[in-house]
Amino acid sequence: MAKLNASESKILDEIAAWKADGPGFLNRATDFVTRPLSWLTEKLTPEDVKSSVSGVTEKIVEKLQDMSQWSVNSDDVLKATREFEISATSIAELKKSSIHDLDHVAESFIEQNTRMATLSGVGTGLVGWPGLIADLPALFTFSTRLIYQIALCYGFDIAKEPEAKAYEMEYMMRVFKIATSSDKVQKQRALAELKDLEAGRDSHVFGEVGGDYTAKQLSRNATSFVSRIIIKEIVERTITKKAVGLVPGLGAVFSGGFNYVYMKDVGEAAYMVYRERFLLDKKGRKRTISIDIE
Repeated sequence: MAKLNASESKILDEIAAWKADGPGFLNRATDFVTRPLSWLTEKLTPEDVKSSVSGVTEKIVEKLQDMSQWSVNSDDVLKATREFEISATSIAELKKSSIHDLDHVAESFIEQNTRMATLSGVGTGLVGWPGLIADLPALFTFSTRLIYQIALCYGFDIAKEPEAKAYEMEYMMRVFKIATSSDKVQKQRALAELKDLEAGRDSHVFGEVGGDYTAKQLSRNATSFVSRIIIKEIVERTITKKAVGLVPGLGAVFSGGFNYVYMKDVGEAAYMVYRERFLLDKKGRKRTISIDIE
C-alpha cells in the first residue's frame, strides 16, 4: 500500500473523465456513418457470404477463448521495457515501476499492433467479401493480443496465475467490449459490467465455493459461457461496421482506415483501464487475490 503522488492522482482524474465521456470520436464517427447504411449492407450481402460470416464468427469465438492463440510472450514484453530503461526481471516486478515509464511501453505496443492491423486490412476494399472474411480473424487476434500485452505491461501476468486465468479472460473481454462501444450508453454498460466483475472478485464468493469440486466446475463453465457471449457480441458488432465498407463507393474509405481506427480504440480502452487498475492496486484497495475456480 502506497500513497499516490500528485501526477499519479492526476492520471486517475484523467481516467475518470475518460470513463464519463462517450466513446472516442473516430468510433462515434464510424457508428454515425454505418448506422443508416447497415440496412443497405444487409440487402447487398449475398446469402452465401452471410453463411461464411456466421462460420467465421464461430471460429473467432473459439480462437479467442484459447489464450495460447494470442501470440503473446511475456519475455518480449520485458525486453520492450528494457528499451525504456526498466530493469524488472519478471512481469510481477513491473508493478514496482513508475507508471510513466510503463505508459511508454504500452504506447509502443499500441503503435506496433495498429500498424500491423492496418496493413492487414489494406486490401479488404479491393478484394471485397473474401478479403473482409479473411481479415476479421487477424483483426481480432491483433486486438486481443494488444489487450494482453498492455495487461502484462502493468504487471498483470495471466500465465503465471493459473487460478486467476478465467477471471483475467473475463476482464480482458470486458475491456474489449468497452473499446467497441458505439455510444455513451453502451460504454457505461460495459464499464458497469467490468465494475461488477471486479466487485465479484473482491467478495468472498469464490473462496466459499472453491473447496467444492462441483462448484468449481460450474464456475469455470459459466465463465466460459459468458466469454463466448461477450466475444460473439463484439464480433457481430464489428462485422456490421466493417461490412459497410463494401457498399459501392465506400470501400476505400472504410477498408483503408477501419482497422487503424479500431485498434486505436482498443488500445485506448486497455491503456486507460489497466493504468487505473495498476494505480488502485498500488493505492491499496481491498482485493482478494486468490481465486480458486479451476
